[in-house]
Amino acid sequence: MKRDLIVFEHERFELTGYDVWMTTGEIASLFGITIMKVRGIISRMRRQLAVNLDMLSKYDLLENGYKDEIFNLECIIAISYYVHTGLSSEFRHWISDRVTRRKERAMIVYF
Repeated sequence: MKRDLIVFEHERFELTGYDVWMTTGEIASLFGITIMKVRGIISRMRRQLAVNLDMLSKYDLLENGYKDEIFNLECIIAISYYVHTGLSSEFRHWISDRVTRRKERAMIVYF
């Protein structure tokens, strides 16, 4: 399965595409925390949130035949609010800017 990621490179966040699904390890790397911290947050979210977290995750088949749980962008954004690091704060500002940014329209000049 082809999936896209959010990466932090050159002091800024970048999308590799628009179908974002990430593993707990990738999320941990994105926010600068441990995998166990991400798993704890996901466990807490499953207990506390009214939304069914299973709707926001699915399993990806790995090359060795095992499966790994991956989470969509909505879940990654929710996780960022449980994390208190500089990267998670920057991520929240970045995602807010992307959502509220007005699309610039190209000016068409006729000759």
